[in-house]
Amino acid sequence: MANAHDEGGRGTEGGDTMRFGLLGVPALLDADGLPHHLGSAKIRMLLVTLLLRANKVVPVHELKAALWGDEPPASAHASLHNHVTRLRRLLAEEHRLRAVAPGYVLRVAPGELDSDVFETCVARAHGCFVRGEWAAVVATAREGLGLWRGTPLDGVFGPDEGRPALVQKLSEARLQLLQWRYDAELELGRHDGLAPELAALVAEFPLREAFHRQLMLVLHRAGRQAEALDVYRALRRTLVEELGVDPGAGVREAHAEVLRDPPGGRATASVRPAPPLADHRFADGA
Repeated sequence: MANAHDEGGRGTEGGDTMRFGLLGVPALLDADGLPHHLGSAKIRMLLVTLLLRANKVVPVHELKAALWGDEPPASAHASLHNHVTRLRRLLAEEHRLRAVAPGYVLRVAPGELDSDVFETCVARAHGCFVRGEWAAVVATAREGLGLWRGTPLDGVFGPDEGRPALVQKLSEARLQLLQWRYDAELELGRHDGLAPELAALVAEFPLREAFHRQLMLVLHRAGRQAEALDVYRALRRTLVEELGVDPGAGVREAHAEVLRDPPGGRATASVRPAPPLADHRFADGA
């Protein structure tokens, strides 16, 4: 093994096609974005552990812990070598997965890991939102959201196992991207067909005020004032009962528009300013 602890992010040439997926069941992806069958759960966990530290050396003892827990069997070293060999065959490119002391490194080029591409979309959408480039916000958000195949790292961790902070960060970034997309759609005057999507989000995230605000505006601008007011009343009741607080400024502004403006009228409430972009760098097991 060569002596190196960090491969410095060097990827292979031609990294313009996604090859690896974490936004759903972890997968190797073909040129059409379709997942290959990985076989055993151990192979999947090996791939995940290496992808979370892509282009960095993951020590052997950490790989053993990921695959077998704190007390790996005596055969773990030989078994790990066999799993690495099988994963190399699946990768079909031996240089992808190299033995580098004190462990192994999986080389991933820019654009080959779906969570990295998603991260780029989040940053681009944020920039477009700040500049008021609403059509670009919608297009970029759709691009990023389209990468999701399900819950990140789905099937890797059992119900009693703690999921890495990465899953929460990715999920929160997805919700933020959805919020920017719907705000941009409203700014563009596009509210047709959005009510069912927002109603589903309101049901799934009953304390997330942004989706309630957007649903109120969509309903009102579609001439459904009574339903918009029902959304406000339901949110206020939930917030008071569960948190002891009233709705925030954004929801109150939307409520004022519903009461003040004729149903189906043009928007008067502005979208909320985009929050500062948080650190959406998702690798390294963050």
